Amino acid sequence: MNTEIIIGKNNWLKIKRITQNIAMTLMFLLSLSNVIGFYIWRIHPFGYNRTFNYYRFVAPFGLSTHFILAFVLGFIGLLVSVNLFRYVRSAWIIAMVTQSVLLGLHLLLTGHVFALSTFISLFILIVLGATYKDFKRSSERLSLKRGLIIAAVPIAMALFNTILSMSILSDDYQGAHNAVLSFNDSLKFLFLMDTNLSKYTSEVHLFALSLIIVSWVCIVIAALLVLKPLVYNPFVSSIERKKTYDLVNRFGKNPMDYMTLMSDKHYFFGEMTEGVIAYVMVNNIMVICGDIICAKEDAVTFLSEIRRFAYKNNWKLLFMDITEEFRTAYEDLDFGMIKIGEDACVRLSEFTLSGKPRAKVRANINHAKKNGLVVKEYEPLKQRNQAVEHEINEISQEWFKQKGAEMGFMLGGLALENPLGRRYFYSENADGQMQAFIIFVPYAQGSGYMADVTRRRDAAPNGAMEIIFAQAFEKMAQEGVTWGNIGLCPLANMDKDDKSITTQLFQFVYENLNGVYGFKGLYQAKKKWAPTDWQPRYIAISPKTFGPNFAYAMIKAQNPKGINKMILEKLKIHGEN
Repeated sequence: MNTEIIIGKNNWLKIKRITQNIAMTLMFLLSLSNVIGFYIWRIHPFGYNRTFNYYRFVAPFGLSTHFILAFVLGFIGLLVSVNLFRYVRSAWIIAMVTQSVLLGLHLLLTGHVFALSTFISLFILIVLGATYKDFKRSSERLSLKRGLIIAAVPIAMALFNTILSMSILSDDYQGAHNAVLSFNDSLKFLFLMDTNLSKYTSEVHLFALSLIIVSWVCIVIAALLVLKPLVYNPFVSSIERKKTYDLVNRFGKNPMDYMTLMSDKHYFFGEMTEGVIAYVMVNNIMVICGDIICAKEDAVTFLSEIRRFAYKNNWKLLFMDITEEFRTAYEDLDFGMIKIGEDACVRLSEFTLSGKPRAKVRANINHAKKNGLVVKEYEPLKQRNQAVEHEINEISQEWFKQKGAEMGFMLGGLALENPLGRRYFYSENADGQMQAFIIFVPYAQGSGYMADVTRRRDAAPNGAMEIIFAQAFEKMAQEGVTWGNIGLCPLANMDKDDKSITTQLFQFVYENLNGVYGFKGLYQAKKKWAPTDWQPRYIAISPKTFGPNFAYAMIKAQNPKGINKMILEKLKIHGEN
């Protein structure tokens, strides 16, 4: 019985989705018909009688005054169509308004109660209205690049529409009759609203005014799309980052928590309790950096809020690089937990360079000292030093040439303009030239520091990096810091007894794709420090079945410039080596 109910429910959902797609497609076509209606009327592509029937049954507005409104609504319908197919709430609202107005135009101004367009508008309104709960996705925040690309669309549409209209109307005004002059007249008409350059007939003059209205609506939309990421988003993001910084300092336990303050992320704040997550979107997957940031007793409540928010937007959830801290909460809410590696951690109260386990580290440090290397801490909050910062940037540029583009999301940047609680340690030679540097970020209320950014010159002597780690750890130990975190070893120490397909896949990647990323080399480089703790790190996913979409989201989130570019850079670097 339960199986029959489930099958029936699934069939109903399929029928509903198909009906919605039909309604949204019809809305797009109806909007398009109202935009191109003028052109069809002017050029009669199907013959006069068929064109007349088109206006009678599909777009019965002719060139009368109310055609201006239909034309504008058609443009708006085209602009929101994409987001309507993505089930964005604001697009649904606009669609319902435009279709209601179009239906009113058909019924009140034409008298064609049984026109095809009347039935289409009614069908669209009924379907969209009956399934309004499905349209719950929020609009995504625009980046400047995306805003510029999207803004080009209404500008191009407006210009194309004006040029085409001016060309078709050439018989009705004393204007240009060749392509170049028509283009020049169109620019004057569109941007200067120069309607005196031609003597229109009264009928066509109304349409000319509608061109100006539509064109400037498109231009204003384009301007808003560009200005929003330039002006509004940075202002809102700065306020949100300040709030996030306060929550990180109060509740943060995960070494990744400081990465939430980077500018590449969006924020979701709790309403029922204090809490925040930082995320990026990859297709329909909400990729979250680190754990939820909230009080432990509020974990289930806050995580439930996140689940509802994701469900409302029809998104899947992927928490990256999470700890054991909130594992019970994730499992209680039926998240899938998959191990992705371990953090190499050193308990600083026990840190010493003596003994066999750290013999290799000790040898490299002695080599660095023989080459005259010394370690210093740069404190930009106390006093900025342009010479030091120039060398940090210089080493970074050299590093990128060898390693490829900078990764994002789970790795921080230099943050010299806004260091917050970061600590900058560097080694320099006897000539005062910087050889390497490490940027540590605090976590767990300052009881731990994680090595976030580690870079060195190509010609730096052996030990240039190790001597920084050693002396930074010694200084932090004196200050009472508990943990020195050397960072994540991806796919290290996977559970060999776990026979799940995902774990087996990760083990295969670790063993066979080492040439692409260098998993084993990274593990050995951190193992030589003889970490006192290998702390497991996980991903949490909902729904709990891991698939190619989650794998893609994991890679894409960390390579915002594109996976193809990342692969090409890796191949180029390996080819040069």
